[in-house]
Amino acid sequence: MKSVYLFVLCLFCFMSFSCKDDKKPDMPSDDPAIIKDDVLDTFKTANFLTLSDVHLDSSQVNIAYGDILSTGKDTWSRTITEINTVVKTVKPKFMIYLGDLPNYSEDITDNIGKVLKDLRTLEGDYPILFLPGNNDTMKGDYHSFQDNSDANGGVNIFSLDPKRSDPWPIINRNSTTTTVGSIEFNKQFGFYLVKLTVGNQQLHVIALNSVIFCEPTSNHQYIDDDGVSQQSAAQLQFSWFERKLDSLATSDHVLIAMHIPPGRDGYGHGKMWNDDLYVKNKDSVSYRVQNNFLRVLSNNKPKVRGLLTSHTHLDGLRRLYADDTFYKKDMVALSISTPGVSVYHSNNPGFKSFSFDTSNFDLIDFTTYYAEPTAKSGNHHYKDQDFKYQSKSYTFKKTYDIKDPKMTIFSAIEGMQHRHIINAYTKQILYVNSNDKRPTDKFDYDLALDVVFQK
Repeated sequence: MKSVYLFVLCLFCFMSFSCKDDKKPDMPSDDPAIIKDDVLDTFKTANFLTLSDVHLDSSQVNIAYGDILSTGKDTWSRTITEINTVVKTVKPKFMIYLGDLPNYSEDITDNIGKVLKDLRTLEGDYPILFLPGNNDTMKGDYHSFQDNSDANGGVNIFSLDPKRSDPWPIINRNSTTTTVGSIEFNKQFGFYLVKLTVGNQQLHVIALNSVIFCEPTSNHQYIDDDGVSQQSAAQLQFSWFERKLDSLATSDHVLIAMHIPPGRDGYGHGKMWNDDLYVKNKDSVSYRVQNNFLRVLSNNKPKVRGLLTSHTHLDGLRRLYADDTFYKKDMVALSISTPGVSVYHSNNPGFKSFSFDTSNFDLIDFTTYYAEPTAKSGNHHYKDQDFKYQSKSYTFKKTYDIKDPKMTIFSAIEGMQHRHIINAYTKQILYVNSNDKRPTDKFDYDLALDVVFQK
């Protein structure tokens, strides 16, 4: 009897074990409706907007591709309308305006005032962070941010609206969507650090005035109306940047924004930043400003969630390396450009929304919204000036066929071959889906893609 009992017990255990194995309870389900709640809760995204290079000329109705460095009032008005349409869907937590409000004409003050006024009328309850571009000065292109040497009485673009209830450089600072915390703003040079709270997470935004770092060319050079030389201003801003970034904890989340990116100019093949500017780091070691900037990024890589730039009017990427042997080293940052509303470089007018991981602000994807001309001439070059938004857009992940919803833009580019990045970008994204790629405006993306330490 005892042996029969043991046999029945063993048979029961075997059948129980076999049934459990058949069910395979730990295998993930393909049905999103029955995915465990804790899996869903670990990854959520939100959005913010970027806008740049409007170059408004309110005396013009519309501007044709490549004619002048301006945007006509119709295209700008339609851009405002399109932003309001997009806002209803993406519900942005904030916007960053990446510089260059007015055109290059004599009506600088009026056009700056017009763009700022229109930005304040945008629908939605979100703060708009502004940082200066090379046109955003009182005395002309590539001048110092402030127009004279009086630190307390100098005029800059923020002086055009002295009755504002929320102080510059942020519009709608009292937003209930995103809490705008402490801000350290250098009024004379236009750079600042601001802390934003989105949900229960904090984001530190460092906005630089990279016009201070610009390379002099035959067409322009930095002019110090404020009485501070480019060299002195560069050292002051760099030291502040290094100090602020170093002071943040490794667990902090930082987004860096500027107008002129580092690296090479894809049009003129020159440098974006001045090679003759040498700045000392915290160890009193002097390097070219770009080299020291790359080293600071490398030392603080775990904190930096993204680097946002503009200036080229195109929709591009730049891989940043802190060494000249970049194929043997890790990428320390990725510069993502926002296209211009101005169509000077034969790009379509456009702006962007970014999606980010709400737990750490990693950039997950971007969407570029753009307007198109309504007609083209017989020579196959677009001549029509009437640009209209028609609910068209493209995304980074769809362009590169990235299926993983959690993969960051940084990780995706870091894992791609050089030629794969360029092929996809030059075919669709670079000119913001414009077909008017004239030879004189051809952008050398091979040259501009990689930003490296220069010996």
